[in-house]
Amino acid sequence: MKRQFELAPPAPPPAPAAPVGAWGKIVRLYGSADPRSLGLMRVALGALLFCDVALKLPEVPAHYSNTGWLSNHFALFKPMSDHLFSVYLAFGSPNEVRLLMGAHLLVCLLLLVGYRTKLMQLLALLLTTSLNSRNVLIENGGSVVLNLLLVWTAFLPLGVRFSVDALRASLRARKETSVAALNDRTDPPRWREPIVSLAVTALLLQWAAIYGFNAVQKSGAPWRDGTAVHYFLQQDRLVTWLGAWLRGSLPLGAVKVLTFTTLAIEAAVPLLLLSPWRAHVTRLVAFALVVVLHLSIDSVLQLGSFSWAMLVVFCAFLPTQAWDWLKRYFAARRVPCVVHVDLKSGWALALARTVKRLDLLGFVTFRARDEESPKKAEKSLCVSVNGTKSVAGWDALLAIADALWFGRRPLRLLAPLVRRRVARRLTQLATAPDELDRDFGVSHLPEQGDARADEPSPALLWRSRLFASVREAGLAALLVVCGSQLLIENPAVPPAWKPLWRPRAFEAVIAYPRIFQGWSMFAPSPPMSDGRLVIDGRTKDGRKLDPLTGGEPVFVLQPPGAPRSNLIWGYFHTRIAEERFRAYWGGVRDFLLKHHELTGRPEDELASFEAIYVSQAFAPPGQARPAPERRTLFSSSYVPTEGAPAPAARPASKGARPRAQ
Repeated sequence: MKRQFELAPPAPPPAPAAPVGAWGKIVRLYGSADPRSLGLMRVALGALLFCDVALKLPEVPAHYSNTGWLSNHFALFKPMSDHLFSVYLAFGSPNEVRLLMGAHLLVCLLLLVGYRTKLMQLLALLLTTSLNSRNVLIENGGSVVLNLLLVWTAFLPLGVRFSVDALRASLRARKETSVAALNDRTDPPRWREPIVSLAVTALLLQWAAIYGFNAVQKSGAPWRDGTAVHYFLQQDRLVTWLGAWLRGSLPLGAVKVLTFTTLAIEAAVPLLLLSPWRAHVTRLVAFALVVVLHLSIDSVLQLGSFSWAMLVVFCAFLPTQAWDWLKRYFAARRVPCVVHVDLKSGWALALARTVKRLDLLGFVTFRARDEESPKKAEKSLCVSVNGTKSVAGWDALLAIADALWFGRRPLRLLAPLVRRRVARRLTQLATAPDELDRDFGVSHLPEQGDARADEPSPALLWRSRLFASVREAGLAALLVVCGSQLLIENPAVPPAWKPLWRPRAFEAVIAYPRIFQGWSMFAPSPPMSDGRLVIDGRTKDGRKLDPLTGGEPVFVLQPPGAPRSNLIWGYFHTRIAEERFRAYWGGVRDFLLKHHELTGRPEDELASFEAIYVSQAFAPPGQARPAPERRTLFSSSYVPTEGAPAPAARPASKGARPRAQ
């Protein structure tokens, strides 16, 4: 006996309509977002988080585990910041940390596809802020922006569109059993009402503040005279191969144009985001400008996730008009089709119900298989295209994809992996439908007609409204905390505007998730010098060795022929020499002394070494760089204590000959 489908919990109640009148206009402008835009942002955010974690996996032994220079014990005994919390501190060995990172990657993937979205949002927030807090020395602007994205979007329903959750909720809301029900695109309704929340306002204000303060606080001489991009490209630890080529090729006039264009875009974006006039146009213009700005920056300089995180949020600002245009664009490129459905097969009905929910353009029509169906339908899934041609099996799936908004390309990409298995299952649909239904755990739906989920009870609606009120109150409080932090951290804010006092709890709210508000990237001037840590070591067999490069010590910033360091090592090289991180030099010393154990090369064991910071000032355009300077930080036998005077810098030896690694 075939088991019947049971009614599942109902879909979430529809979003409340936005207020009317002048207040309603303000809410629509600054406090609401199209649910499709939030769904797209969730996909982009999940992909970005996945890439951010994956790129840190190779650095686990050196920077995120007990085998590196900052062990869990040392990080807890001597925390780099107040109010520091990290789940990663509970995992010590590299394999343990990799295991947690694997779970972190899985959370990012589930967030991307929208499975149990709210839970994944919270887990992604916890794990990402924990990863960034594990080693504050290599934290950067991209880390803070990612933290902010996760904090503000935690209050938004990112799974209401383009998600597994939305598909499952729609399948639960109505269980179609007839062709008429399958062809009804109005029931169950898709979530179309704008999402109204202070979180949307927070995102708008946050991104306007980031661009605005970055523009205002770029007040140094290089920005005023147009040479900032020149210094921008001199940073060997961050520059890409394209940036290294451009810095020797760009004329001064082009450098000035790029500098002033950067300032103009950063100053224009806040005005475009907050403009009350034709906001749907100005936000698209802002999106286009930041795409040009950040892709240009990312092509010449390694800034990690910063540029991409700044772009992801603009998906949430896409207006309804943009989605209407996209619908017309895809509709002009899709081909309608008719799917012949065996209403007696639970598997065929399940497939048809899923296709109905993917058919955003309304190009798929369903017919019962015994109503004027082609003979091919007796063998497998059958689809008629334009009323003249019928195809079956895998080709039928491709024809259905041609009528859906995404087209057949995803199926073609999957074809080498799944085509044979899918074709066998489609043949089974005709030869052994009952067996196919049992294999997939589906059965024919109730004969008495379409089954619908129950309407939400008054108690459930009241609980939803209460939760929404608490959520918005929490958002308002967080806006106040972040607003006070913004006034404190940015030098461009007049002293009279800075709060004289605020509760200590505000500091904890900011520091635990690392959502700082100081926005002065390359301000007031871009960096005017660069540096690198060089280990002048000698192995027990008498060879000279720098464990950080694997070759002999070379006292220049970028040895000829040497690969460029990634962002994490770039920040390590420049920050480890700062006075605030002197307490961790002992950990770096121990890391270097056991480096041969990590690489599995006993012959590279160091007998002694000196850690020397090599720095070099950047010369103005058209002039040669001055000679690099050296400063000894510590050695294998001596690490200065905190508060001890820093060793004096000395010029590099003129006889030093750079060698490739």
